[in-house]
Amino acid sequence: MRRRIDPLYLASAALAIVTVIVLIATTTGPATTTARTGSVNDDGAGGATAVRRYLEAMGATTSVIQGDAFDTAGAKVIFLLGASELVTDADTAKIQAFVRGGGTVIVATDLGLLERSVLNAFNVRVSGLARPGTLTVTGGAFVDPPASQMQIDRGVALAASADADVLATDGQAPVIVSVSQGSGLFIVVGSLWPFLGAGIGQAQNGRAILTLARAALSNGVVAFDEYHHGAHPSADVLVLVQQTWPGRALVFIAVLTLLYLVLTGRRLGPPLPLEVRPARSSIEYIRGFAGLVRRSGHGEIARRRLRADLQHGLARGLGLDPATPFDRILATIGAQDRTRAAEARAVDDALAHPLREEHLLRTVAKIEELIGQRS
Repeated sequence: MRRRIDPLYLASAALAIVTVIVLIATTTGPATTTARTGSVNDDGAGGATAVRRYLEAMGATTSVIQGDAFDTAGAKVIFLLGASELVTDADTAKIQAFVRGGGTVIVATDLGLLERSVLNAFNVRVSGLARPGTLTVTGGAFVDPPASQMQIDRGVALAASADADVLATDGQAPVIVSVSQGSGLFIVVGSLWPFLGAGIGQAQNGRAILTLARAALSNGVVAFDEYHHGAHPSADVLVLVQQTWPGRALVFIAVLTLLYLVLTGRRLGPPLPLEVRPARSSIEYIRGFAGLVRRSGHGEIARRRLRADLQHGLARGLGLDPATPFDRILATIGAQDRTRAAEARAVDDALAHPLREEHLLRTVAKIEELIGQRS
């Protein structure tokens, strides 16, 4: 008979496999793809490796933000390009503190969804889709080195507060805006294209990027945020479980499966057959009781019972009341068979004293013999 597999087991196994694959994919190192990742670990046309090499060639010192937590220490300029993980409120608070302390943060996005928290913190929001093509750079925005236009293939239009500066537009709405806070600067670019390997060489995108990172070219570090691209390398597997969504999903699947097993009473393996024992014979109980009596040291219990059996058996054989005194029973037997009466007296006297086990067994046999005789 084929065993039916529970559908929940299949679903849990499938989710676990998908989770492990996603977990591996989001915690591995460099890759070469054609997708728009904005990651400096991506050497392809959709990655930002070309931007990092370009800035290093122009004299900048670069680094990567990754690890167990989002850490802005040691950087002068931070590029957050196309986040693939949610920018949390805690991360936003660190970015605000970094900007107030004199740092520059450049956020580039095609949608503005995962970066919503940090955009709202600087009063910047997505107002619609940007027109692809050439961006018109406002006068004086990019002067060192000079850049008069930029190129994008797609992106979003932005809206900001009145105190924000518009750096470039698509002819209808702002696409690049900057917000001053404290002694630092927060810049939002509504397209990833200028920072990608395929887009940095178009128009004057490279010059514009160099202008944005100018603050760190001489005496600072340009840091690329890979933390929000899922770069959380750690020797501790608990970090992956606690601080990444694939890891949390794996824990959720395990807890859900355990609760299902507990609440439904499902067993974790094949049923174990019951061990059927044969019925015990009467002699086993007798031997067990004899062993208990022997170990207790109270042999008089057995001897007292045997004396009572002898008296009652002889009385019943004579048709007398079992409570008849033993001497009267012996007198009645002796009137007809003195030998039997003497043997009965000898057995009773022997049972009045402690006996070795073999003597006790012979006495039992003698009692059966005496009771079986008929006067």
